Amino acid sequence: MKGAIEVGEWKKSSCVLCAQNCGLEMQVEDNRIVKVRGDKDNPRSQGYCCRKGLSIAHYAHNADRLQYPLKKVGDHHERISWEQAIEEISAKMLAIKEQHGAKAFAYMGGGGTGGQMEVGMGLRLLSFLGSRYYYSALAQEFSNVFWMDGRVAGRQGLVTLPDVHNADTLVAWGWNGWESHQEPRTRELIKDIRKDPQRRLIVIDPRFSETAQRADIHLALRPGTDTMLLKAMIRIILDQGWEDRAFIAAHVSGWDEIEPLFADFEARRAVEEVCDLDYDQVFEVTRLIAQTKSCIHEDLGIYMNRNATINCYMLHILRAITGRFCVEGGQIYPAFLYPMGSNSDERKPKTWRTVKHNMFPVMGSFPPAILPDEILHDHPERIRALIVSACNPLRSYPDTLAYEKAFAALELSVSIEVAYSETARLCDYILPSLSYMETYDTTCFSFSYPDFFFQMRQPVLEPLSEESREGAAIMLELAKAMGFLPELPEYLYEAGQKGITAYLEAMGAFIQENPQHARIMPMILAETLGSALGSVNQALIVGLLISSSRAFKEGAAAMGYPTDMSMIETMFNDILAHPQGLYLARFQGDNFSMLRTEDKKLALKIEELFAPIKDATIENELEELKMPDDYPLILHSGLHVDTVANTYLRNPAWNKSRRWNTMLVSEADASRLGLVDGKMARITTRASAAEIEVEISPRAAEGCVYIRHGGGLIYDGKKYGVNVNELVLSTDRDEMCTPMHRRIPCRVEKI
Repeated sequence: MKGAIEVGEWKKSSCVLCAQNCGLEMQVEDNRIVKVRGDKDNPRSQGYCCRKGLSIAHYAHNADRLQYPLKKVGDHHERISWEQAIEEISAKMLAIKEQHGAKAFAYMGGGGTGGQMEVGMGLRLLSFLGSRYYYSALAQEFSNVFWMDGRVAGRQGLVTLPDVHNADTLVAWGWNGWESHQEPRTRELIKDIRKDPQRRLIVIDPRFSETAQRADIHLALRPGTDTMLLKAMIRIILDQGWEDRAFIAAHVSGWDEIEPLFADFEARRAVEEVCDLDYDQVFEVTRLIAQTKSCIHEDLGIYMNRNATINCYMLHILRAITGRFCVEGGQIYPAFLYPMGSNSDERKPKTWRTVKHNMFPVMGSFPPAILPDEILHDHPERIRALIVSACNPLRSYPDTLAYEKAFAALELSVSIEVAYSETARLCDYILPSLSYMETYDTTCFSFSYPDFFFQMRQPVLEPLSEESREGAAIMLELAKAMGFLPELPEYLYEAGQKGITAYLEAMGAFIQENPQHARIMPMILAETLGSALGSVNQALIVGLLISSSRAFKEGAAAMGYPTDMSMIETMFNDILAHPQGLYLARFQGDNFSMLRTEDKKLALKIEELFAPIKDATIENELEELKMPDDYPLILHSGLHVDTVANTYLRNPAWNKSRRWNTMLVSEADASRLGLVDGKMARITTRASAAEIEVEISPRAAEGCVYIRHGGGLIYDGKKYGVNVNELVLSTDRDEMCTPMHRRIPCRVEKI
């Protein structure tokens, strides 16, 4: 009613459903989120949000919320106390360590798109047990590009990103930004480009996506031919003399050895005969990339497709030779308070590898696609105990059937979760964690340069269950129960009550007297300062500020923060006072200063990739692109669309009447196969088969079918939708163990 007064307090927070973490305001009544809107005060998202964020109340309030610890007894779970849970889990872990050694343990998840403070505690608990087997979603999609980024930049964790808002030509390569976002205010960005005659949006995607619909140019290449298109573009640039020789000389090492890889490549033939594209149009797109202020945003169409590693490599070659690295509107190294992962270069002899597959981690993370194999084999050092937290591998990772067998074979499985998920249902113990709406947390997804944005999400709800705890606090309790935390002096607890500066002085004195405890300082901080603040996560965020780099502290000083001992407390108080987020630092120097190579140049020479690029000839690619006779179609396992929001939104009611549990099929394929829109069809892969409703769509590429992620959830006791990961084998992966979700051979038949 016009003029009506709204009841309920509006509280500032952020979305947790994708890595953009758009600012949200939530109206709360009786400890329940009743309305959601974009937060105009958030300096990064500026009021922008999508329908997923507006539906976030379904995440906090749902019928599957866990209320107390559970233990599996027979084929069901029974309620137990926290004391019993911690005591039994810690005792079993110590017994497994004693009997089978450190390699028996793995930790999975621990933080996702909503918050990552638990990961610090989880990894330390894992290290106390002697293990390094950390599995996360980062290695599900990004191992290839993160590995390659590490080689080029000199250190893993230095990931690059396109500076899309400052580009005149934006290339969306396998990226459906209109639906998946992945950039601040993506739809506003696309609208701005469409309105500006001096700017161009180019989409390279077999599919006529929602983004392609709004593009100036859409290159609808044949599925899986990205390698040929990239080689052709690089050859065109060299033939036309469009490479930036001055930039190469100043900022690139190794180009002289790379250039011959593209010698004598028949660009026109590759474009027309392999990619099924118009050569003149590709020529114009290549010119725009080379001669305008351009950047390329690639996504799963590259990362989870064939030849992902060399395609990521050639994208960087393309950027480097056209001078689009470390410049405005190009590819930049964003500032960060803490990196997305550690430097785990596989060339170092101390880098761990898995027992069965001899696979190494990338940025400290092992690929989830191989975890079932690492559990199910018969080696005495196989994985026997798993803590899985804040993720749902039984619906999120490939080969669900293999995962089910693996969980059944574990000697101990522990789930730390908000809801009674499909993964939790299989675990021996379930420990209820607070939702991201009930606790403090933050992520590393700021992704900007030189100004660094930071937001500590603050609780908008009181705990919905008195027995739920912060995930990091649960890890701390397990570490204490296993005897990994030393007895700490009372003065550390008392110092925290006097303020952060006083606490830091006390902590400094303690470490000086006890240098052997320096490596576990985050745990000590969590225990003592966490007790004073009433939140382990808050204490860990203070720890991030303490351990931040010199470049970050110089950037904070440039924003006006004091340079003495009070800097940390002043920054932290400022963070608390700005629940909408704030710019915390302005990094000094140019973007090249982020590089960790000795000569501060882009180390473009990656010899391991020379042979694969040479072998990617037109003839070889034409042969490799052939589909098997019994599986002639390509299943795209998963789509970035606005009806998919990972498994956080479990209640299907969030999608209301929208069609989401369907398989997209092109009109040509539907006609050939006799499929009818709205009717059921059977899809069969080498892994399994499923029956699903057909949706004939102009967005589907011919020869491909598409099934969204997020199906197969069991909500309030009822299963709904098709779990597409049941149709994928763990062996449907590349040399980096990245699942090839964009190229699963299949066949489709009408029912």
